[in-house]
Amino acid sequence: MSTDLWLSDPETAYSEWQRAEATGADRRAFADQSVVQHCSMFSRFNDFLLARRQSVTTFGSDHIQGFFDELANDCQPGTTTRHRYLKLIDRFARHLVAIELRAANPAAEMLAQEHWPDEEPTPIYLSEENDKRLQAVCGLTNSESARDLRNTAIVALFLSCGVTAAELSLLRVQDLDMEGVRPSLLVQKHGPRLARRVPVDRFAYDILRVYHHVRTESMCPTEWLFVATSSGKPMKPDTLVKCVRIALRRAGLSASDESPRLLRNTYGRRHIAAGGTNEQVSNLLGLSSHRTVTRLRLTLEPTSIVG
Repeated sequence: MSTDLWLSDPETAYSEWQRAEATGADRRAFADQSVVQHCSMFSRFNDFLLARRQSVTTFGSDHIQGFFDELANDCQPGTTTRHRYLKLIDRFARHLVAIELRAANPAAEMLAQEHWPDEEPTPIYLSEENDKRLQAVCGLTNSESARDLRNTAIVALFLSCGVTAAELSLLRVQDLDMEGVRPSLLVQKHGPRLARRVPVDRFAYDILRVYHHVRTESMCPTEWLFVATSSGKPMKPDTLVKCVRIALRRAGLSASDESPRLLRNTYGRRHIAAGGTNEQVSNLLGLSSHRTVTRLRLTLEPTSIVG
């Protein structure tokens, strides 16, 4: 990858680096879902820098601290959000030093002084009020182009079915059944996630019915439910993240993690609040253990509202 891409299009450069070269502490490549989350986090930090006329090659520790001060409005004390961002910034800054685009890594000393919270981190999610605001954004409008319809349907599916980004990318047209009185989505097994059929939450019926009809009638050579081009190429994780971010902005919302994971957690929490047991909600999410759902259930306490 050309070093010039970091100067002209840092988000694309970061995405390509994540998939081709970056590794975690165990020297293994990151999982697809982690890459999606990392790209979302990097995009938010890059937006912060651009708003202050800085770039990935010029920011200093004062900019990192300013970013964290802003981030504090969207996350609770005691979560791992700050630490995860600092590790992400440190990782790509070290890379930029290695390829001689930076002289120093301003995150290194800050990271050395950082400690993980002792308790289990609180998952990020939208509050019930903000969940409803985003649901409203998933409604149909008369002015939606084919691309806008697709992007809104993507967000509606994340929010109404709780799928991961990797699962959504592999969905086929026939996996979404919008014909019956209880529309549902067939999610094939992917990695550790279990295969399952998930009922579509009611707020997404109209947008998904219209999108599914348009997609079925299109002359596309592939069977992917969501395609990036008329030639049938599947959606890129970066594009899925942007769909979520745009929808959040339309709803007047922001969060420390604006990836599809935010909507997946919101979906799970909504079904817990509606009376779902740990086993039922874990099955909806394709999880073999109840750990994630147990953490989401703890957020239903009155003092735990996020978003």
